[in-house]
Amino acid sequence: MIRCFLASGQWAAGAAELDESESKHLVSVLRAQAGDRIGILDGEGQRGEAEVVAPHKKRTAIRILSRTAAAPVAPRRILVQALVREQKMDWLIQKAVELGAHEIWPLQAEQAVVRIRPEEAAKKAARWQAIALGACKQSGNPWMPRIAPVRGLADALAALPAEAAACFGALQEDAAPLPAFFGRLRRENRPQVAMFIGPEGDFSAGEVEALRAAGVQPVSLGPVVLRVETAALFILSALQYAWL
Repeated sequence: MIRCFLASGQWAAGAAELDESESKHLVSVLRAQAGDRIGILDGEGQRGEAEVVAPHKKRTAIRILSRTAAAPVAPRRILVQALVREQKMDWLIQKAVELGAHEIWPLQAEQAVVRIRPEEAAKKAARWQAIALGACKQSGNPWMPRIAPVRGLADALAALPAEAAACFGALQEDAAPLPAFFGRLRRENRPQVAMFIGPEGDFSAGEVEALRAAGVQPVSLGPVVLRVETAALFILSALQYAWL
């Protein structure tokens, strides 16, 4: 089913209007007609079904037929992802949404090839947020993740919630097996998990030291060296499986 975004403030009444961006895509690209049924979501856990009443490229009128509130997904998942090349980053954000990430923190790691200039930051953030919204609509995930501003490791560590357990993918010999780490967190009923994924050149020695000093647990993702995007999807999938 086609799904559209409808801001939470418009769900109270039985009738609503899609904004210009949603209307243009629905009418001009998907060719929706009056009487068609569509899915709707607000990115805050609410989803439902609606009927197209009056299609218009700038303001499509709809009638809300049903609505449900999804239960919050536990634990809260924060993916702290080192920057990678644009196409990979776009794809990674899309898949992270499908796998239930609540927050995605783009990380400017020391050994990352990609560098975001300050004047590019707002444009990049808007692009990534639009990709996240598209992934929500495509997958039916009613929880749209927040894309944080690009920041360095020190700022990311300072921003970690006090109640969050944190780990980073590591090749060090003393890295804990990922199943054991997640198993312990589940037994402790930890409400949030932050997962740090380094760049293609891995975290620098100084960054590893800073992570460890902040209490971020090194975890093993297995004996094979994974690409950045594979590592991110692996750890999110493992977390999803551990809490089934």
